[in-house]
Amino acid sequence: MSIVLGFIFLPTITNDNTELGQNVAQINKQINTVIDDLKEKVGFAGLINQNSVASSNQAGVNETPIETNVQGKTLATTYYYHYDENVSQAVKDQFNQAIKIYNQTGIVKLVSGTGTSQQNQIKFSVYRKTMTTSSLQNSIELGHGGPAIIERTGWGAYTANHAIASLNIKYTNSIKLSVAVHELGHALGLDHSNDIQSVMYPTDQGKTALTDADINALKAIYSSY
Repeated sequence: MSIVLGFIFLPTITNDNTELGQNVAQINKQINTVIDDLKEKVGFAGLINQNSVASSNQAGVNETPIETNVQGKTLATTYYYHYDENVSQAVKDQFNQAIKIYNQTGIVKLVSGTGTSQQNQIKFSVYRKTMTTSSLQNSIELGHGGPAIIERTGWGAYTANHAIASLNIKYTNSIKLSVAVHELGHALGLDHSNDIQSVMYPTDQGKTALTDADINALKAIYSSY
């Protein structure tokens, strides 16, 4: 089994509220600087994946990055999803809307149910994580999610994704559609993007509409089935 988890964060304000825009801009600049540094160290194609890219704004490249453990896998397009017992209706409402957004692409089909061990599954859950002063570092963790690839080789071979998508309900800012869309994106195999318009941008920008790059990445993951 191979598991990858992705997170989404909300910038925190350490100064006066009137400096909100400046703080958010600075955090975004820092994120992009880290990504650029990594590109220089390992090479753009090697870091992001040969058939995925970081930003839909780059000429000739138009795919959101793909989670490493999903790359090259043949996954069915149907997912069976269920909620943990302690998930509130408010959280379910956000994930239900996120499900509709991905179903409307026609690339994947998410249906309610548990599925079998050989079928794709997504578990929606919640958790409570308090960010300490030392761990905040100008951001609050709103949720996490990611794919868990199950593979069997030989007789009866199959590959399935037993994914999770979860919201950190310690903070009310996590119970929103943009966070649910982001974490569900991770569950389906999308990685973080440095395109601020993408739902997969690592700090919450309130985006709920999939960009062309997000959709193209989904097509790349599920086109081989």
